[in-house]
Amino acid sequence: MKVKDLYWAARNSTFFINLESEGRPLLCGPKVSEDGVRIRLWLRNLAEGTGAGGAIVLLSRHEAAVMANAINTRSNWIGEKTSDMPRIGVSVTETSTIIRFMECGGAGHIALPLADGERLASCLHDMADGCWRAHCGYVPEVAK
Repeated sequence: MKVKDLYWAARNSTFFINLESEGRPLLCGPKVSEDGVRIRLWLRNLAEGTGAGGAIVLLSRHEAAVMANAINTRSNWIGEKTSDMPRIGVSVTETSTIIRFMECGGAGHIALPLADGERLASCLHDMADGCWRAHCGYVPEVAK
């Protein structure tokens, strides 16, 4: 990934601070793919020299809505395994929402305070409904 693409992705995503590991923030934003626009959750690993590393999961609009519902209802949830996509899971405790990246390079997790979990759920719901501009400042060309 080119440096300018990294900056673009960071600037056009919703950013979540990782309180456990400052070098691994979570970005949520649209990603244009062969299947149209998907919602990318990217647990970055800034310790890697290029900043492009980390765990990435691309969600369909339906998967994003289901994940958002799990967060909002404070339910534990694990996404289904498809042939081309790794799984992602949600665990909820009394004080945090934990997003787990499974079966992908750079696997890991991020524990978000409840308020950030609610903000992530809102972001996922809006993007699942096609409301891109509210969270990333633009509308992906293929979504217009």
